[in-house]
Amino acid sequence: MKLLEYLFSPLVFSIGFVSPLIAQILIASNLVSDQTTAYGVGLGVGLAFGITAQIRGSWLWVKS
Repeated sequence: MKLLEYLFSPLVFSIGFVSPLIAQILIASNLVSDQTTAYGVGLGVGLAFGITAQIRGSWLWVKS
């Protein structure tokens, strides 16, 4: 059960989905020409959101 909790954690989701999504958006919009830079920025932003969500326990900014 711990493995499933880890696989579906916000941090893993941000690394596996949010980071490549941000990188592909940067590449498609021609904001960054180099793929390495795009994926680096995507990983940085994705990790920031993932760590924040992991600590707070929610992806939403407002949590009751």
